[in-house]
Amino acid sequence: MFILIAFGAILFFSFIIWLGITMPARRGQAGENKVSRILSKLPEDKYKVVNDLLLKTSHGTTQIDHVVLSEYGIFVIETKNYSGWIYGSEHSEEWTKNVYGNKYKFRNPLKQNFAHVKALMEVLEITNQSVFIPIIAFSNQAEIKVQSSKKVINFKNLRSCILGYQNPMLNISEIAKYAAKLSSTTEYTKEEKKAHVSQIKGNVWYKDLKIQQGICPKCGGKLVERNGKYGKFLGCSNYPGCRFTYNLD
Repeated sequence: MFILIAFGAILFFSFIIWLGITMPARRGQAGENKVSRILSKLPEDKYKVVNDLLLKTSHGTTQIDHVVLSEYGIFVIETKNYSGWIYGSEHSEEWTKNVYGNKYKFRNPLKQNFAHVKALMEVLEITNQSVFIPIIAFSNQAEIKVQSSKKVINFKNLRSCILGYQNPMLNISEIAKYAAKLSSTTEYTKEEKKAHVSQIKGNVWYKDLKIQQGICPKCGGKLVERNGKYGKFLGCSNYPGCRFTYNLD
């Protein structure tokens, strides 16, 4: 009987650990699926939607949740299926989500999406950055308290946001060419996806190591502790040339 109870306990805790590992990924995938359904309701004759891209660039691989091509520009959408209050600013390295008093930090998605835009510019060979319209889409359960001039919205506002752009920037032939090129990147092997995840983890490890050493991971300057509107943070001594920040509270 004791052996059965011990074995049951092992299975239970193994299941809890498995949930802890897989739930964030499952939640993220659920958010991407929801946004994909929203984007599928855009007029097909005017908007070409490409989901789940893995682009190979000169700087490595980049995974992009959604790209919408239209004559009004190329919308680059980063999905965040988060709930709670979302705090942050346009130039900070990290944002914070507050769920019933429990605070969690995550990478500034605006900077993440800026890297996506740069990758698309390289792959599509587009030099005019103004063609791209980056959007960060949070779940409807998130209350956004972000200081930014960029589009940071809830899922429910995504379709109207895209339809609100009416200034022509691309012609039909350009849209078709870019759509064909991006559609060919939606198929990739498990090995390629695994290598991409390893690349991201390596970048995070390097950044954390530099911060622990008091070194700015962005420019190599010295990190200095400062007080801000939302509490203590580390800022680069090379400010305003470098705007790297890391929240301590």
